[in-house]
Amino acid sequence: MFPPSRRARLLVVTAAAAAIGAAYVFAPAALWARAAIAALATALAAVAGWRWTRTLGAGRRYARLLETEIASQTASLMDSLAAAARAEWNLRQVMDAVPDAIVVADREGRILDANAAARALAAERRVAEGATVFHVLAPEAVPMAQARLAAAFRGELQRFEAPFRRGDGARGVAALVFAPVLEAGDVPRVLVVARDVTDAKHAAAQLQQAEKLAAMSQLVSGVAHEINNPTAIISGVAQTLLLDDVRAEHREMLQVIHDEATRIGRITANLLAFARAGGTQRAFVDLNDIVRRTFALQAYHLTTLNIAVTLELDAAAPQVWANGAEIQQVVLNLLINAEQALVTVPPPRTITVRTSADEHHALLEIADSGPGVPPEIRHRIFDPFFTTKPEGVGTGLGLSICYGIAQEHGGRIWVESEPGRGARFCVLLPRDPRAAARPAAAPSDPPSPSPPAAGPLRVLIVDDEPALRNAVLRFLGRRGLHAQGAADGAEALELLRRHSFDVIISDVRMPGMSGLEFLERLRRDHAELASRVVFSTGDAYAPEVADLLRHAAVPTVTKPFDFAALERLIAEVAARTKRPQGSDSV
Repeated sequence: MFPPSRRARLLVVTAAAAAIGAAYVFAPAALWARAAIAALATALAAVAGWRWTRTLGAGRRYARLLETEIASQTASLMDSLAAAARAEWNLRQVMDAVPDAIVVADREGRILDANAAARALAAERRVAEGATVFHVLAPEAVPMAQARLAAAFRGELQRFEAPFRRGDGARGVAALVFAPVLEAGDVPRVLVVARDVTDAKHAAAQLQQAEKLAAMSQLVSGVAHEINNPTAIISGVAQTLLLDDVRAEHREMLQVIHDEATRIGRITANLLAFARAGGTQRAFVDLNDIVRRTFALQAYHLTTLNIAVTLELDAAAPQVWANGAEIQQVVLNLLINAEQALVTVPPPRTITVRTSADEHHALLEIADSGPGVPPEIRHRIFDPFFTTKPEGVGTGLGLSICYGIAQEHGGRIWVESEPGRGARFCVLLPRDPRAAARPAAAPSDPPSPSPPAAGPLRVLIVDDEPALRNAVLRFLGRRGLHAQGAADGAEALELLRRHSFDVIISDVRMPGMSGLEFLERLRRDHAELASRVVFSTGDAYAPEVADLLRHAAVPTVTKPFDFAALERLIAEVAARTKRPQGSDSV
């Protein structure tokens, strides 16, 4: 239908055309009339044509505008679709770059979408297509995970940890996040983010264990001081009484007291050496001595398990340039590893420890009669945290620590084993060429005594333990030395102002003025006396004590004392110094 204005115009034109036609038909046939009518008709035709042409032109312009608008809207829609595709591609790239497994799950836990890490995780565990997020979890963790997923679909964010199967089949720990995806107030799906935190858990446990060991070393240090002092007193009294002419029965009893006190001292020293394990300090160490001391720590425990230990040590006493505490840790870890293997088999149970050496290397072997190491895991036993022992029995760190120590010393460690026929762990350590310069005498050989100074020697004993101080004074008095005691550094300085002494034996740790402060005062106020100082300590492994002894450069004796060795050391120190002339006697 046409609009009203357009219909009116069309009606006028039609009526005019009809009037002209009628006039042309019924008018006289005069030429001028016909010419006028023809002119009018032509004019009307022209007007009609013009109006029609204008109408057609307006339609075409409208069509062109419509086409332009449609093209513009289409281009805008295509740009929007391209932008959405780019955004989706970027999101996919970001998700695939995340090392954590990310999946989208429905209410039953079925995986709707997954990133590259999640797909790789599923492939490693051979998870079938259409599986749920619960397939990789340990069976006992599935009910908890299902409850957590249900809570997430109620709109609650869930964070928790659960055991799962790692790619190599080992048991691991995963940190999981269930995040609800909200759409119009509903939760149609949940985003699941999973991270393997097994190694982090082990590292945290290792750090906690290291902190415990550090605390234990501090505790052992204090306990050693408290044990070594009474042990030194017992040993000193026994050694002093052995100087007397006593009955054979009493002499035997006193010798037992002395020997057992010495044994306590060795055990305490071994504990201190192990508690202080670590560090970079190296020196020549006797491999045989380390084996003996470490075995002493485990001897009684191994006996209670009916494990017989045989030591086959090289008579040449091989020495290596190493950190003694770290090598002791290797020996102890291998002994514990052998013990844990043997308790799984019935007696007889045996461990054999061997040492040998050539010109360039020293070899430590620890063999057991246990079940052996299966071939399929032999290449993994030195990996950190790998263990075949039940949970709570092994940490998987012992052998890896041995491997690291051997590597740090330029050596290597390996295992030789046949299933059912035991295992032999071998540690090869390079020997330092400076070992040839070491004295041939064994460390246990006593030094030759130096000739004593002329006349009775004068000795000052500085120790805050009265009973220990008096025990040393009594022994030295029985041996013909003039000895006097002081309870601390301040009292000792007062005595030194009034008397002279050939040798000064000072405890390292004392209340008030410590041994180091006492030595510094001597070097400042009595420089000639500093060379006569001998330090005594019950814990030469403590870092601060070891540092003091290294920088002080004075002789040291360890509690409990071997009084015969102490007497020889006093004679040596006195022989190197000259007694002041005109001094008072003590």
